[in-house]
Amino acid sequence: MSIATDQGKPQWLFWENGFTNEECDKIIELCSELPAQEGSTFGGHGPGGRDTQIRWVKDTGDEISELHMKMRQFCQLANESWGTQLTHLPPLQYTEYNDVGSHYDWHHDINWSRTDGFHRKVSICVQLTEPDEYEGGDFSFRYLEQPDAEAIKKRGTVLCFLSYHYHAVSPIESGERKSLVGWYEGPEWR
Repeated sequence: MSIATDQGKPQWLFWENGFTNEECDKIIELCSELPAQEGSTFGGHGPGGRDTQIRWVKDTGDEISELHMKMRQFCQLANESWGTQLTHLPPLQYTEYNDVGSHYDWHHDINWSRTDGFHRKVSICVQLTEPDEYEGGDFSFRYLEQPDAEAIKKRGTVLCFLSYHYHAVSPIESGERKSLVGWYEGPEWR
């Protein structure tokens, strides 16, 4: 596990080999069968802010349930450092950066306009492709110390961070990048 701290508290944590190659293969196989749609944002991002294809992964079956459980476990482990109140993990998002130029501009993961009493608290991202399968497509934080770039590009690496941190994925220059992301939610930030 690796961490970045601010005033003694971690701002992100990652685990290399959080998922095995076999698990990554299975995730890609299961998720590739789901309906695809154009990635979008919940507002505040101008046109062209995101160019990805996504598939929603609902907790509906045995293999998918195991995947959701493992994602919850990583979020809960990370949250031991943050102590936010977590209540549920909505459907996960399988994200594909398939074309040259696919990217996701600077953003945070919280929709401040929600009216249901919940906000995203802990964001999680699993790297599903090998680093030599694409160029570009680099994940980075805007205002934080960066995690080791080589480590977080390794297949199976799990990255967790507080959902209000700005982050981006740079444009793909060649190849394809696949990831699985989720957002453990809880009562509104105060």
